[in-house]
Formats: sequence, structure tokens, C-alpha cells
Amino acid sequence: MPRASRRRRRAPGRGLGQSALVGIAATITLVLVGGSLLAIHTQSQGYRSATSSGYVALADQVALASTRTGARLSALMAGAPALANQDLPHTARGTLQQGLDAAVLDTASQAAQARTIASPPPVSDFAPRFTRVMQLRASATAQLRTTVDDLLGMQPLPVAGAPTSPAAAAPATLISSNQAAGEMSAEGQVFEQADTEYRSLRAVAATQSPPLRLQASVWVPPPVATAPLGSVSLGATAPALASSAALVPLHHLVVTAVGLSPPAVPSGGTGMSSTSCADPVSTVSGAVPAVLPPTATVSSLVSVTNCGNVSESNVMVTATLAPSDPPGTAAAPSGGGGGRSQAVVAIASGSSSAPSLAPLPVASGHRYVLTVTVSLPPGQADPRGSSQQFLLQVAG
Repeated sequence: MPRASRRRRRAPGRGLGQSALVGIAATITLVLVGGSLLAIHTQSQGYRSATSSGYVALADQVALASTRTGARLSALMAGAPALANQDLPHTARGTLQQGLDAAVLDTASQAAQARTIASPPPVSDFAPRFTRVMQLRASATAQLRTTVDDLLGMQPLPVAGAPTSPAAAAPATLISSNQAAGEMSAEGQVFEQADTEYRSLRAVAATQSPPLRLQASVWVPPPVATAPLGSVSLGATAPALASSAALVPLHHLVVTAVGLSPPAVPSGGTGMSSTSCADPVSTVSGAVPAVLPPTATVSSLVSVTNCGNVSESNVMVTATLAPSDPPGTAAAPSGGGGGRSQAVVAIASGSSSAPSLAPLPVASGHRYVLTVTVSLPPGQADPRGSSQQFLLQVAG
């Protein structure tokens, strides 16, 4: 009995010892885990700092490019009402459209670059905020181009390499200068908002540890009320654009060259006709025909030039070949009486188009008058150069 009692008294002592051991083990585990977490945090802090610094270096380049785009757009809008027409294709409307198109492309590219460089993301919400600034500038620039185009009846210029259609989309319905003023003022407010958000982003970057130095990028510099891209100035620019004489639409299509296939032989009258935008003239057939070698068909090789400052779509070019034999000459045989060939083209301002016209049937030994005309767009008051004509004879 005494020994059993002693054993019972020792049992609680052993339990306390085991608990102490467990507690010590748990403490050691906590210390080890805590130390590991601290080490991981210390090591990842350097990684996060390096990531953020690298991001800011890339963001700086995007911001600088955006600043340059804003400066060019600011100069364009400030000087747009006073633009003067120069030799084609450097018209006032062309200069304004090219500048707006370039700004839209540049800002869209900068917004895309901002999204691309955000992986891996830097600290906090720095990347999304920077991307938003670039997106605000891109969207407001695109809207500004749309407003100006709707005010003046312009369209974005075709992109090199993009497919074209002779029946291009019709220009949007023109808006009033009052409506344009309201829209342009709202677009200026977005430019101002983007500047405000960018300044806030720079302030946040400067508070990081270590501080992140992001260069300034301003589109609407103080005083905001007179900045060309500010809401006040942009709103006032709309009526100035609408009243600019150089920006008034000018429609003028000219048939600048006509040739024949097969070509005329050296003897006889001319087998070609040409003129220019500077002083366009329309020719009429002369008394001496151009002589073609024996052939069953004649094709018209035509060049039509848009001498105006407005891109034209659905332009109809027509070649008519009508018999014109001297009195007493037997009629041309069936199938050799000429005819009509037509083609539809779209022509940008200052550009030329060579429509593909189907060959027309002719007969040897007979004369024909070839007339090439271009349909006049609504608003073209000057018909000079819109038709060319000459006499031809097919050798027998």
C-alpha cells in the first residue's frame, strides 16, 4: 500500500512535466514560424521595392510620351481656327484631321502600354490609377475628334494598309456649333480631371518607402481658363472652327487624265487628255480623230482627282463611246456600236483614283466620240474639269 500511494503521488508530477515540454515545444515552433515569416517579409520587401521602382521607370516613359501628345494636340486646337489652305493635300481641313487622327492613335497606344506594364503589379493601387489617367486622355481625345468631325463634316483619314470601299460610310449628320461647344467643353473637363488624378498619383508615389519619383505630365497647364485643352477654351473653339473660311467644305472632282487602250498611233489627233487642279479645264472633241490600230474593243484609262478638301464616296465615273461617223458612212455593224461603262470609287481629299472601266465594243473603219465624266457631289458648284472628250477612229 505505501508503495502504491507513492506511485499515485508521482503521477501528477509527470503530467506537469509533460505539459511544460509541450509548451516549450509550442513556443519554439512559434518562434521558428515567426522568424520564418519575418525573413520572408524582409526578403519580399526588397522584391516589392524593386518591382515598384521598375514599374515607375516604365510609367515615366509612357507619361512623357503622353505629355508630348498633349502638347501637340494643344497647339493644334489653339491654331485650328486660323489654319490656312495650302497646295493639296495640305488643306486646312486635312491638317486638322491628320493632327486629330495622330492624337487618337497616340493616346490609344499609351493607354495600351499602361495596361501592359502593370504586370507584375507594383505596390498599392498605383498601376490601376496610372492606367486610368491614360485611358481618360485616350477616350477624351477620341471624343474630341468625333465632335470636330461632326461639326465640320470631316472623317478620319484611311489607315495605311486598311481595306477601302468605294461606297464609304456617309459622314455623320452635322451638329451645330452650340452643340459642339457643349461637347468640347465636356471633353476639356475630362482632360482637367485626368491631370488632377495624375497629380494625386504623384503625391501618393512620393510617400512610398522608398519614395517613387514620377515625373509630371500635364495637358491643361495653369491658368486652366486659357489653356487650349481646358473646358473653357475648347468650348470657345467650336464656333471659331465653324466660322473659319479655310475649314468650309470645298467639293471639286476633276477628271485629270484620260488615255486609251490600245493606245493611239502617232499619226492623227491626240489620244490622251489631261488637266490639273490648279486650272482645270474640260475638253471637247476636235475635228481630227485619234487613230487606233484595228481592235474589237477600246478601254478608257481614267484618273479622277479630288481637288477639294472633303473626302468623297460613291463617286460615279462614266465612259461613253458613241458612233460619230461622217454623213453618208454606213452604220457600224451590230456589236460595234460603242456603249457605256461605269465604276464607283471613293477618293480622299488630295488623292486620285484610277477606276476600272470595262472595255467597249468598236468596229474597224468607224469613228467614235469618247466622253468621260465624273458625277458631281452635292455642293460642287464649279464643274470645270468634270468631263473630258475626244474623237477617235479605229483603223480598218
